[in-house]
Amino acid sequence: MNNTCFSLQNLGDDGGDGVSTIKKDQILERLNKRNKERQNYLDVKLEQRHKETQDSEGADYFSQAFADKVREIEVRVKNISEISAKKSVGEGTSIDIARHFTEITMEIQELQRYLTNSTMFLTDFKIKACQSIVNDLMQTCEEAKLKLMPKKKFGFSGRKVTPKPSLNPKLAKSDNLDGVDNSELPAAVCSSKVNWTLCNRTNEYICLAGDAVHSKDITIANLKNCFVELQGPAGSVQISHCSDCTFLCGPIARSLFADFCNNCSLGAACQQMRLHSSSQCQIYLHVTCRAIIEDCKHIEIAPYNYDYSSIEDDFSTASLNKELNNYKDVADFNWLSPDVPSPNWHLVKNCPSVNWNEKRQEFLSRRVDNASL
Repeated sequence: MNNTCFSLQNLGDDGGDGVSTIKKDQILERLNKRNKERQNYLDVKLEQRHKETQDSEGADYFSQAFADKVREIEVRVKNISEISAKKSVGEGTSIDIARHFTEITMEIQELQRYLTNSTMFLTDFKIKACQSIVNDLMQTCEEAKLKLMPKKKFGFSGRKVTPKPSLNPKLAKSDNLDGVDNSELPAAVCSSKVNWTLCNRTNEYICLAGDAVHSKDITIANLKNCFVELQGPAGSVQISHCSDCTFLCGPIARSLFADFCNNCSLGAACQQMRLHSSSQCQIYLHVTCRAIIEDCKHIEIAPYNYDYSSIEDDFSTASLNKELNNYKDVADFNWLSPDVPSPNWHLVKNCPSVNWNEKRQEFLSRRVDNASL
């Protein structure tokens, strides 16, 4: 370094016509630039190392917590089976068993939410493996429930039963005012003990805003031909078993998880989006991390364009970067080829943006027309 300084000083003293001074300035500029680039490189490496450490610690904690919860649920299912085998199944016992299975179902749903909210720092392989475990838990729970609480078989009775008159013949076909046959849906969706935000709705316009949405975990299940708006910064959103619906969500602080959706339009801004077992859906997406699909077909993805009066503040409240949108970064777990695009989804190109105000008005007009028939 001393030699360099000596040379630069000599350059500055040589000639006196300013040429050496220019050369000195150029060399100093190059040295400063090189030093700045080196410092920037070190800062980036340090930040990457810090992030990798955080992700590693988060992934390690997740693995332990996830495994502990899985073991806890497995033990609960096993204990119910053992207790039921020792007792005669009467009316009181059946009610108690049903309560336990409802609690287990809610725990599995909570485990699913935990996995969904953690996907931003997990590898694709880890996510797929954990999702498979959750699916197996749900299946094991359902099989145990069917074994311990079999559905009553139909049988003829010697006594003639006189049917009770119905106040409304149109409602006689179903016990559900929405006209939905709950017997065909999974127990996790049908259970009245599960506190879904919205469940079992048909042909309705629903708008949730303010405290009904702010930082809440919104859960939606079994909707048909509905138009739903969530105007506020939700904590997370889960949508399950819906068809022919439109869902418009404001900024979501964590994740959106949807499964078993058919012919639905969904607009959402979130950190992470996961879509499972769905088809014929249009997704209008703003995602700061990435989008993941699995067991899906005919999925169209376009940029998020939902708008309402407080959406700018809600982006800030949800801590979402409005300038960062990775809607093109979609991982399809059913398509492993990195060189060939997945046939299960595609980006919508050269298509005018959807006007949601017009779509809302069209839906409301159809409801009025149908009601007048």
